[in-house]
Amino acid sequence: MTRVLGAVLVLSALAGCGTPCSRIAAAEQAADDKGSGCNSSRNAWTPSQVTTCEGNLDDCTQNDLKQLDLYAQCLNALPRCGEGQRTSWELQRFACASDNLLLKVSARCASR
Repeated sequence: MTRVLGAVLVLSALAGCGTPCSRIAAAEQAADDKGSGCNSSRNAWTPSQVTTCEGNLDDCTQNDLKQLDLYAQCLNALPRCGEGQRTSWELQRFACASDNLLLKVSARCASR
């Protein structure tokens, strides 16, 4: 039990590290790993996508940054996908984007 609590505390501390872009890239990779059990589509970011995102951060408002972090948190909260769960799991992953990014991040922040 102590080890589990320690791991949760370490992961919580690390969640705030880096930029919103690096946190999203890590969350996308983690979601890809969680979705591998049901052969889900993969959305991991390339280094160039992270670079583009990083270059765009100056155009993001505080609300935009909050929404980006909420998106990463949502992806990190996804369960592991098992056989026969692909459609429902991918809908959950899509909901992370639609609930946290779609029409909630300014055009200036999302462009480029």
